[in-house]
Amino acid sequence: MQVTISREDTGDIFSIEISESLTLSDFKIYLQAETDLDPSTQIILLNGNQLQGDSKELQELGIKNDDLLVLVQQQQQRQQQQPASAAANAATAANDATSELYQRIELSRQQILNDPNVVEQIRFQQPDLHATLNDATQFRQKILDQMQENNQRNLESQQELARLQADPDDPENQARILELIRQEQIEENMKLAWEISPESFTSIHMLYIKLKINGVEVTALVDSGAGMTTISEEIAEKVGITRLIDTRFQGQAVGVGSQKIKGKIHNVAISIGDDSNELPCSFHVVNTSTGILFGLDMLRRHRCVIDLEKDVLIIGKHIEAKFLTEFEAPKQDLSKHIVPE
Repeated sequence: MQVTISREDTGDIFSIEISESLTLSDFKIYLQAETDLDPSTQIILLNGNQLQGDSKELQELGIKNDDLLVLVQQQQQRQQQQPASAAANAATAANDATSELYQRIELSRQQILNDPNVVEQIRFQQPDLHATLNDATQFRQKILDQMQENNQRNLESQQELARLQADPDDPENQARILELIRQEQIEENMKLAWEISPESFTSIHMLYIKLKINGVEVTALVDSGAGMTTISEEIAEKVGITRLIDTRFQGQAVGVGSQKIKGKIHNVAISIGDDSNELPCSFHVVNTSTGILFGLDMLRRHRCVIDLEKDVLIIGKHIEAKFLTEFEAPKQDLSKHIVPE
């Protein structure tokens, strides 16, 4: 059977495979090999109760597959205490450790709920976990299950690595050892990224601004990586400028994919954000999922600055347009987004 061990002194959690017929005494010796804790200092708790009876088998003590056991190290100065007192102290320490783990999980849940981007990312990547976000108990159990699964994978990898290293001269074993080491490095790299830049695991909210063309308000995606400013035929018709499309300027927009350029609108007056000043703007007509893409050509022409600290687009010296919030911006399928060169 498989059980999960939580060390009270270090906070480490790991899974092990053991026989249910193992005696408690032999189990402590096994744990000594895993943790370097002397059996005489080990106190093992199941549901907050100390396991007693070194000659008893684990199944007699009520241990079942997938149980969580808390391992507490009894300090040397405590060894002179009465067993009941030592057990009570150990149980208290174990309960404190479990409570701290539960608090960390609940804190993580609250942090996720307070960040819509993370909530959305979890909805796509881990729908089962997303379904538990509004239930603290279910969320905690789901996280504990994931921790146990992760520990089991680590244990299996360690066991496989030990088996492979028993015959390190075998070419297939060498290749597999290198693959396991590579996977471990990737895992460590991902853990580091989670700690220092968790935002890299969420979808990034793009930069949208409000535009007015012919008095009609529309939204535009600001993209300094796009070489030219584009507008779709649908939006051009909505704002009444299709008559200005010059079809002599047809071609192909190539970037992340490709799309046909149906023509060019050489000059249209636009206003940006809440400012009433009008600016000249030219558009290439390209049918993409992004109605209007405000590209590098117009950003340069109007000496624009993307100020992420203030969350604004600065146009020239006097105009500032606030970027739209995630809830104000249109929902777009950016997988179809063509970035013209």
